[in-house]
Amino acid sequence: MRAIEVEEANLCCGSAGVYNLLNPEPAAQLGDRKVEKLLAAKAEAVISANPGCLLQLMSGLRRRGLQTIPTFHMVELLDASIRNVSLDALRKERTM
Repeated sequence: MRAIEVEEANLCCGSAGVYNLLNPEPAAQLGDRKVEKLLAAKAEAVISANPGCLLQLMSGLRRRGLQTIPTFHMVELLDASIRNVSLDALRKERTM
């Protein structure tokens, strides 16, 4: 897997704090916008260091029926790298 630059990478998905709880509709719109950028970049997987952002992006993918795009916390990839586990093997580990 290679890292790619996503347009508007600095755009907050609205879930880094409690924004998504206090303002769910605008937060969902921000999450959907972020998902659009990920799809435009043809991302094979979604990786985030922030659990709230990761949940927001997963929700945006589900709204589009794209829950098959794998999502990972950055620590999961670090662990896989240390164990020399491929992305495909990491996906399979999740289904076990």
